[in-house]
Amino acid sequence: MNDTPFRIVSDPTWGYRRLDPLPADAELTAWYESKYYDLVRKGGRACELGRLMAGGETAARERAWLCDTLYTDVRELLVEHAPGRRVLDVGCGTGDLLESLAKHGFDCVGTEPSTEAAGVARARGLDVRPSTFTAFLAAHRASGAAPYDAVTLMNVLEHVPHPAEVLDQMAEVVRPGGIVCVRVPNEFTDLQAAASPKVGRAEYWVAAPDHINYFDFASLGALLGEKGFSVVYQQGDFPMELFLLMGEHYVGDPEVGAACHQKRIAMETAMPGALRRRIYAALGAAGVGRNAMVLARRA
Repeated sequence: MNDTPFRIVSDPTWGYRRLDPLPADAELTAWYESKYYDLVRKGGRACELGRLMAGGETAARERAWLCDTLYTDVRELLVEHAPGRRVLDVGCGTGDLLESLAKHGFDCVGTEPSTEAAGVARARGLDVRPSTFTAFLAAHRASGAAPYDAVTLMNVLEHVPHPAEVLDQMAEVVRPGGIVCVRVPNEFTDLQAAASPKVGRAEYWVAAPDHINYFDFASLGALLGEKGFSVVYQQGDFPMELFLLMGEHYVGDPEVGAACHQKRIAMETAMPGALRRRIYAALGAAGVGRNAMVLARRA
């Protein structure tokens, strides 16, 4: 865990784990302005985003892998479950998911509070608003625009101080019967607990102050249910902790981490997508995976 005054508690209202006390807005702003993207570039945060922002061959390899796996999964699931193809991607980063969806006939808009990441997306011709979701929602209300068929939040809820409020706001931008697709790190799992002795410290996955909330499949599904969304599908992904249990100590070692990542890519791209999704859906049912992805329908 980072050397901070925070501790981890169970939220008394919603049950997921979170930092206590919650970071102040000024503290979070200062963190993101002074440290976050430097850590991203060095591999200490948001490794997928860091590789995408690196440019060149590194970004091309990462983008090709994501398009073949995660983005294809999201697309196939939205085709199956969403009532239409108007999609809002909240916290869209450099816009890679948006671009993948747009190439397959989706009408996509993104929001991204990082002006640097939003600039990368906009330079590629994508409709990305460089604003917070709160500011986007205010503009959406004022314009009287129609709600979306689906909203995606890919690794967003772990960063916001009040995820329950974000899901309340989702009800304003996703139509009745529409879908929210939420992906968060799957934390405080049995696999992580088993791997902790290999790393040499407990709770090595805690990343304060930017990772404020710590969900697993059960707590994410429960929160969605409380906010009027019914879970229709859930999926895990590759449990990276297996590498630690096999003696490949990637935590804090970018070189080992990169080698483990390439092994994961090789495995995932070697099998048909339908087979991979079937395996990862089974992992999700068991609560296993480095990330938890849940689709839920608005009542």
